[in-house]
Amino acid sequence: MIKSVFYEACLSMTGNKLRSFLTTLGIIIGVCAVVMMVAAGQTVQNIIQERFVAMGSNLLIIRSERPKATVKTSGPTTSITLDDANALKTLRGLDVVAPVLSASAQAINGANNWSVSITGTTPDYMKTANWEIAKGRGLDEQDIRRGTTNVVIGHEVMTELYPYEDPIGKTIRIGNQPFNIVGVLKEKGSSTGGANQDSAVMMPLLTVQRRFNRYAKLNALNFIAVKFAESEDLNIVEQRITRFLRGRHKIKDEDPDDFRIFNIAEFVENIRLIGTVLSILLMAIASISLIVGAIGIVNMMLVSVTERTREIGIRKALGAPNNWIMLQFLFEAVLISMIGGVIGLILGIGLSQLGGYFYKVSVPFSLWPVVLSFTVALVVGVISGVFPAYKAMKLDPIEALRYQ
Repeated sequence: MIKSVFYEACLSMTGNKLRSFLTTLGIIIGVCAVVMMVAAGQTVQNIIQERFVAMGSNLLIIRSERPKATVKTSGPTTSITLDDANALKTLRGLDVVAPVLSASAQAINGANNWSVSITGTTPDYMKTANWEIAKGRGLDEQDIRRGTTNVVIGHEVMTELYPYEDPIGKTIRIGNQPFNIVGVLKEKGSSTGGANQDSAVMMPLLTVQRRFNRYAKLNALNFIAVKFAESEDLNIVEQRITRFLRGRHKIKDEDPDDFRIFNIAEFVENIRLIGTVLSILLMAIASISLIVGAIGIVNMMLVSVTERTREIGIRKALGAPNNWIMLQFLFEAVLISMIGGVIGLILGIGLSQLGGYFYKVSVPFSLWPVVLSFTVALVVGVISGVFPAYKAMKLDPIEALRYQ
């Protein structure tokens, strides 16, 4: 029985090749879009997650927290200071403590200029952010202590301002002030917040305080990066830092903290949640094309029922049961949908991998899109074929035989 139904479905499809192709094309586009959107969502999630994980699960960022009633001012607040960073170095369980003061300026070399983000810090910051030196050297303790004009530039700063020469030992003007380049950072790309890390310039914290910061006397910082021993418990370390800073800042028990601690583990978990929501959202948007494809199948099957009315009447007159008639049209709709699903799946995977190759990113492949595609194709085929098949089954054989 199944073999006969399959054979008749194939005959019907091949008898109207163009119409069958256009109907199948709707499903192909829909499934292909769903697969590509799922792959895109997973790729974005993986890229962001990898960048957070690369920083280590034992990294904490301590930032100033402005009270809600306070009017915002430009520049950093004074709740987190260099004195806090130096004091934290004495706290048990903390391996690295790096104070960070940020600024921005225009960097110039001859006729070339580039907007850069300035990071005033210590050599320990290289360890917290997993920065690596591509050429030259990093900042040393003498640079930090004396506040020298030695700087380490990002990869993009080098390519934009020194495209045809080695920048090591050259002079670069930042904010119309001369600095000496002693090193170049390895390429890192954009941060999770979208900032271009390769446009960074690292210089001694004291240098930034003296030359780019009007809050220098306050010793204010943008944040403190802290790495603790991997054997330490994250929650215990956070509690220890919180108690320590509350004590230093003389915060009363009933008052809120004037700082906030961010940990990478929470970021990673939030990124996973965002990635999942993003994948579902993209898949929902792509599913619209599947709905259009399903409508195309319904339309084709209704036309097919109308065209084959006399054939249905003859079959019923010869004793064909209603479930046979219904199964024939339902199977044809499912077959169209499944063929479109398979082709759409192959096309979606191929285009996703091709896009990953061109953009030089790893596009994950999992069984999830495969299962999803076949499930969606089957459901769409069944739903699209039920009404036309039911209509064919309910045709009166006498009226059907009279149909011209």
